[in-house]
This record gives sequence, structure tokens and C-alpha cells, in this order.
Amino acid sequence: MRHFARFTLCLTALLGFVCASYADITTDPSRIVLTEQTRAGEVKIHNSGGHTIRIEIHWSDIAQGPDGVLHPVPQEAPPTASRGLHLWPRQFTLKPDETRAVYVVLDPKSEIEGERRVHIRINADRANGKGPRWGLTLPVFVREASMAMTTQITDIRWAGPQSLMVTLYRDGGATPYGQLVVTNDRGEILGELGNVTLYADKQNIQYEIPLDRPLDGSTYVTYLGAGEFENQTFDVRQIN
Repeated sequence: MRHFARFTLCLTALLGFVCASYADITTDPSRIVLTEQTRAGEVKIHNSGGHTIRIEIHWSDIAQGPDGVLHPVPQEAPPTASRGLHLWPRQFTLKPDETRAVYVVLDPKSEIEGERRVHIRINADRANGKGPRWGLTLPVFVREASMAMTTQITDIRWAGPQSLMVTLYRDGGATPYGQLVVTNDRGEILGELGNVTLYADKQNIQYEIPLDRPLDGSTYVTYLGAGEFENQTFDVRQIN
């Protein structure tokens, strides 16, 4: 069974997008990682709505603020991080319940040093010209196969009566991706937050974790890996 990660990202007026309803577009996977051994990838785009849509695809740059929120960066030319990357097809239509693959290939002559990141932006319009334009993005990482990573939980404090503010810090290496999980000493989950990443290097990034249950006894906050970092623990910190 294919699994589609649903996105309903409404882009800002800065890019001329309109927010009026949810976009019926899903993608699988939600991120692509290219290495020396894997120089090609694909993302399947699925129209889960009831209207035929036009898809336009291009490269984009995304920055991360101190609050962990990702922001599109206005640009007049393709991001430099897209050098050596080929993306196709760039335009097509999708009928309701139709799926199409988009391919990403790194030029065989392109050397891989460290890590670079660029985003695929997928714009969607109804083919009849009615309704808002919708967009979503997903990251493409080009990185060395084995990169050291230093990621730390540097601070934890109350953000409200039922949430914790966790500060994360990355000191070089690969960009981590995963989830923050709050547990007690019995291993019970008290709260969790997914899609946690650190684009900014050598900067503090804060994430707020909602708590489903009150803290109970000794409590731990763990930054667990996901995606290509599945089964990795980046850091863990006891808070009481």
C-alpha cells in the first residue's frame, strides 16, 4: 500500500498565493536525500481532490526562523544549491485520483562535499482557472554518505500550563530531522512534536511541545531521528 504524506501549506501573500481552502494534493515521500551512492530520487504527486489540477514545479529556497518556522525566500533566479540537479517534468495536469512521479537526478560529474539543501516547490491550480493557487514544498538534500552530526537540547522551560519550550542547537554536520518526545520514567509518552528539523547551523531554534498529560516523576525530553535517521537518538535531557 502506498503511503502519502498530506500537506496543506498555504503560501504567503508575498509570493502571490491565496488562502481560501485546503489543497487536495499529497506527496510521497516528504523529503529526498541524494548521496554518492544514490544520485536519483522521485516524488509521487497525487490529486486526492475532485477537480483536475495543473501542476508547476520549480526550485525554491527556504529559511528557518528562531521559532522553528520555515519561510520562503523571495528570489529572481534558481537557488545556487540546485546546481547540478535536474528536475522533471516541470508541468503537467492531474485528474482526480491520478498520481504522477517527478524525478530528481544529480549530475554524475557533480562532486558531493558536505551538505547542501534546496526545496522543490509544487504549485497547483485548478485546470478550469477557478479557485486559489496552492503550493507545497519538500526538501532535497545532497550530502556525503556519512556525516558527523552534533545536535543538542540546550534548554527546556515552561511555555504555558500545558506545553514545554525546547531549545535545540546544531553544531555543523548533517541537518537532523525527527521528533521531540516527552516521557516519564515508565516510558509513557506525555507529549510529542513531529517534523522537527534544524536548518540553521550554530543557532538556537525553539520548538513548543504540547503536553497531553501532566509531568509525572522524572521526565525526559528526547530528540529522536526519523526518515533517513530512523532509530537514531540525537539527544536526551532529564528535566526533573
